[in-house]
Order: sequence, then C-alpha cells, then structure tokens
Amino acid sequence: MEKKKFIWILVSCLMMVTLLVTSCGEEATDEEEEVNGEEEVNGEEEEEVNGEEEEDTTGKDMVLNSVGKLVEKPRYGGWYHTALVNDVRGFDDAMTTTPAYFTYTLNLTHDELCTGDWTKGLEGTGEASWTVYTTYFPHLQVGMLATSYELPDNETIIWHIRQGVHFQDKPPANGRELNAHDIAFNLNRAFTSSGSYLSGTYRQDRDEGPRSITAIDDWTVEMKVPPARQVPILFASNDFVYHHCPEVIEEYGDASDWQNCLGTGAFMLTDYVPVSTVTLERNPDYWRNDPLHPDNQLPYLDGVKYFVIPDTATSLAAFRTGKLEARTGLVKDDWESLVRTNPDLLWDQSMPTQSACIYMRQDKPGLPYDDIRVRKALFYAINHQEIIDEYYGGEAEMICGPVSGIPEYAAMYTKLEEYSEEVQKLYGYYPEEAKELLTNAGYPDGFTATILTSAEGLIPIVKDYWERNLNVTLNIDVKTTAVVNSMLQGGKQEDMYYGAIGGSVLKCNQWRTDTFQNYSKIVNEEFNEWFEEFNLEMLDWDKMGAMMKEMEPKMRAQAYFIDLPNDYTYYMWWPWLKSWHGEVSIGYWNMYQEYHYVWVDTELREEMTGISR
Repeated sequence: MEKKKFIWILVSCLMMVTLLVTSCGEEATDEEEEVNGEEEVNGEEEEEVNGEEEEDTTGKDMVLNSVGKLVEKPRYGGWYHTALVNDVRGFDDAMTTTPAYFTYTLNLTHDELCTGDWTKGLEGTGEASWTVYTTYFPHLQVGMLATSYELPDNETIIWHIRQGVHFQDKPPANGRELNAHDIAFNLNRAFTSSGSYLSGTYRQDRDEGPRSITAIDDWTVEMKVPPARQVPILFASNDFVYHHCPEVIEEYGDASDWQNCLGTGAFMLTDYVPVSTVTLERNPDYWRNDPLHPDNQLPYLDGVKYFVIPDTATSLAAFRTGKLEARTGLVKDDWESLVRTNPDLLWDQSMPTQSACIYMRQDKPGLPYDDIRVRKALFYAINHQEIIDEYYGGEAEMICGPVSGIPEYAAMYTKLEEYSEEVQKLYGYYPEEAKELLTNAGYPDGFTATILTSAEGLIPIVKDYWERNLNVTLNIDVKTTAVVNSMLQGGKQEDMYYGAIGGSVLKCNQWRTDTFQNYSKIVNEEFNEWFEEFNLEMLDWDKMGAMMKEMEPKMRAQAYFIDLPNDYTYYMWWPWLKSWHGEVSIGYWNMYQEYHYVWVDTELREEMTGISR
C-alpha cells in the first residue's frame, strides 16, 4: 500500500496526557436514519447494491458493500481521538490567507460542492489511496452539495445544487434547507473577501477570478470566468470553499468565532479550548448516506476530539496507550518501537510521493550544468542503491517523484524498469564513466560547487561520492527555511539547491520555464508547449495520463535535476478502528474527511484498553 508522508509531531506537557486519559465520548446509538444517497459529480448515479448480511468464521457480522466487497458490518457509536501539532487556524475559510485545509474542523462541520469518491478508495475498488494532498483527480470526484456541473462554453460554469440538504439545527439557520442562493453567497465571499486564500490566488484586479457568480434559480448557480482560468476556478470552487450559513455572516460579520460555526456538515462544533482541545459531536440530521452501505446514514461516530499536542514523544505515548486511534507519517525507528511494545497494532507502509532533489542552475554563465555530460556525470557518480541499502536499511524508493506509484497515478506512472536504458542508467553507479564524461566536458580536474539548503539531509553522502569519484568539491550553504524560500522565490540561488520537488505533479513546476519552482532554471520550449496542451486536458484523466507517460521520460532523460532515494513512512492503527486504511485526504485537500466514514468497535476498544468511550 502506498501513502503520502504526513508527519504528526506532537506535545510537551504531562497535563495533556492526564487530559487524554480522562476524556471520553458519549454512549453509542443504534439508530440509523435513511436519507438520499449522493450522486456522481458528472451526473451519473452511483450503483446501489444492498449488501446481504453474512457471518464469517470469526463470528463477526459481515456484509457485501456496494462494490461487492465482503466487509465487517459498520456499527454506530464511539469517538475518534486525534492529535494536532498546532492549534486550529480559524473557523472561517474566508478569513484566512492560508488554504482552507488549515482550518481543520471545516471538513467536518461544513460541506463543499464536491468531494472524493469513497467507493474508489481502499475500502472499495482500490483506485485511490487518498494520500495525496496537492493533486486534483477529476476521475475520482463525486458531488456533495452539487449533484453535477456543466461547462456550456469556455467562460461559464453551471452548478446544479442538491435538494434536501439542511443546515444544522441551531440558530440562526434552525435547520432550514440550503439552496443555490447560499452557494452563490459563499462562492462570492471566498473569491472576493480580502482575507481569503482564493481571493489572493485569483485576483480580480488581474482578471483572474470569477467575473460574476449568480443564483439563476433556487437550484442553479452560474459562474462567469476568464476562459484561461475556467478549469482552475472549477477545481477551486468545488473543493476549496466551505459553505457557511449566510445569516451567521450577516449577523456577526464573519464566522471566526467557533460558537457561530454553522454549516451542513456531518459534525457540530460543541467545544473549543484554545491550544488544547476541539470537540465535535455527530449531526443527527446529516443528509448523506454511506456510498458503500447506502442504507446507512453518515457519520457512524458519536464525535471527534482533537488534542493539540506539539510534542512527538507525548503524542506517541498517547497512541501507545490507546488514547489515540491512529498515527500516520511514522519514521522507521518509531514504527519499530511501536511494533515491539504494541504487537496488537495494525500497520502498513507508505510509499513516498516526493523526492529530495539536487537542482543545478543551467541559465547562469560560468556554471557547467548546461552541459548534459556534466549532469549525467554527477548522476553516475552517486550510488543510489547503496544509499537505499546502507542509509535507509533497504526501506526506500529509487524514484518517487514527480509521479509516484500510488493508485491515483496509475494512468501516468512509469516504473523504473519501464524507462529507456538511458534513463535507467542514471540510477545506476558508473564512477569511471562519470569521470570520463566530466573530462570530455572540459573538467578533468573536477570543479567546486556550492549547494543551498535548509537541511543537509543526504548532501554529505553525495558530497563524499562526488569528491571520491569526480574530484568535485561541494560546499554546503545551510540557511534558515525563511531565507532559503526568499532566495528561491527571487531566483537568487547562486548555484545548486537541495530540496523537494516543487508543486503538485500536474503543475510540473520543476520543468516549466514560467515558475520560480523551476529551480534548475530550465528552458525547454518543447515541454512548455506540451504543458499548454496538457493544461487543456485537465478534465480527461486518461488523456493526461497518456501525455505524461510520453513526455515525462523524455524530460527525465535530460537529467535536469538529480532526484535521490526517499524512505518509506508508516501508519499504524488500533484494531478497533474500522474502515480505515491510512486515508488522510478524501479528494483535493480534504483533511480529516475520512472521519465521515470510519467507525469504532467500542466493545473491542474496552476489551483491549479498559477504556469505555
């Protein structure tokens, strides 16, 4: 199973451990209400297959879900307990210049126009791992507050709004039905509020944002947009805007006070203690059913409790003693320790989705990197496999970016053995040939280079390889993250830079001429033209996949940057947490939305820990 690294760094104070020990949820409920199931975002109905209950040999109640998979029958009740490194950054996405996903609770208290299709995940068909935050997957989206959308021309987006969705039953909405006027209100607010992330990203003064957003009737919203920005605005609208009750905004000016948090979501915010805890309880009137079990109203949990725990050791102690349900982004040492002390824990391995890279400026006179012989020589002089075996103990991937082998990227991923011999050779180890290439390029005695970084990582190992094999002296220039970021954004890196692959896969930022994240300063007109065509196909995943599989190996063969092996991380969970397989984002930046679907075996938890909650 492949996963995205998602590091949980957590807590400093023993008082928090006491708080975790004493906290408890409410009693489980057996009541299940029937509501209308959700539809695909393209208007196609989901297939509903009522599962036939069966009994397996362990005595557990089993059921066939809607994709025909035999699973344990979900049960209602119990609480999910999780930890945050930092406090919640707000409760109103229109009031924060950081992306809405940092307002953690909104994925639970509010809904968006679209979401990821849970039936495509590992509990269903396995087409998605739901571990990638920065890529929009149009083929894996379904409608949420919208049933479908239309693009009648290149400057219009039409949203068809779902009927029968109600705001939570608290003043001032008091459970009234949501309509297209509410959607238009929130979209306008998200794209025009001076403090919102989307208004900063799609600036109206540059004609980058929507030109108008109007409810043309009670169930239809029309957006007029610049033609060149239609698809990006479509993506941002359906998965970056949380829909608040307009009466709250009209009465209080905004929804930044947690007590005014009012949406249509699966959970209701009931308590918030700054830099300590956030408590959310089940919305008994939530409109959605489980797409894998269409007769079951969501959510299954009685509630969710966040603990702000900045210290890793304290967080791990809470997890080790069963006070947290799961952990993701564990490093090898912590995983091995937990396996030893808690053999009952379930776990799996997460495949890295990004590489650490060495970027080499190819636009600056006096630097040698515009010569592909130099770039290949630097590649050949590094023993990638030895790094994997000796440094990572075999627990790493040779190539893990920009496109990795997780299920979502199946249409565009190329395995190492499927590349040309030329590309495969870059990841071999040929020190003699490397020396010959460098000599032929005019550097028989090597040269001196300086590499900018905020963390040395693998650079000392690379430095040793280059000095031994090529007589290349590498000076390591370590600066603070803030200084490095400022230099990169201004294009002021003098020579090499060591850091991660920049931006999401589909933005191809590491190769495009027009982005500062092209840290090697590549100018490849063939690729620039390709990217313009690639952008036009952003709604056709299969075509995008074919285009990527054709172009990406060509670009990799140019050795524009040196990607280094990256290690696996691990995720672990207690056996009482059900229907979870390491998911961290259902759709595009939907952190914590997996809590809609998971359930807790409260009897098993009490049996294993003595804790009833």
